[in-house]
Amino acid sequence: MAMAAFVLINVTGDHTKSAYKTITRISGVKAIYAVTGVYDIIALVEAEDINTLSDLIVSKIRAIDGVTQTMTCVSLNV
Repeated sequence: MAMAAFVLINVTGDHTKSAYKTITRISGVKAIYAVTGVYDIIALVEAEDINTLSDLIVSKIRAIDGVTQTMTCVSLNV
């Protein structure tokens, strides 16, 4: 069963549009929103396991030019 998580993303300066476009092309990103408030972008992601989720966030999302910080909220089955 796949894991789902919300990734809350901060982006520096005027990189929001370019980061948004880049994130939409990442495999595993199911939905993405530019938002107001503390974070600039929220992405819903899915991965097969914690290692794949970690790689998606650390190696792909956090590596995008302009991304300064992420917070990941893993979805729980309740």
